[in-house]
Amino acid sequence: MWISRQMIDAKAQKPSADVARVTGNCKANGVNEYRGLPFAGPWGIAYLPPNAAQAVVVSTNAGDACIGAFAQEKGLEPGELMLFSAGGAEIYLKNNGDIEINGQIFTKGGA
Repeated sequence: MWISRQMIDAKAQKPSADVARVTGNCKANGVNEYRGLPFAGPWGIAYLPPNAAQAVVVSTNAGDACIGAFAQEKGLEPGELMLFSAGGAEIYLKNNGDIEINGQIFTKGGA
């Protein structure tokens, strides 16, 4: 009896994180359907993943929140950073000090 109760209780618990598919503005579907979902990220960066993106949803003491979305492979080297939009805009910070904005390269030192 005790083992049965433990198994039932374990199945009833939500996972600590859920990979959910974004289905609209502040909505996602995974183990549960999430509505009014806040998207957390580093301060100063606002984002809203596009529909069908895979988002990571966690439960907090203030409710569920999306802590990020999986990005497609961009060919970055370790230590590089790229900001990009679904419309194709890109800002790419390279390890050699170059900054590439929508294909235009700005070299370190302005040369």
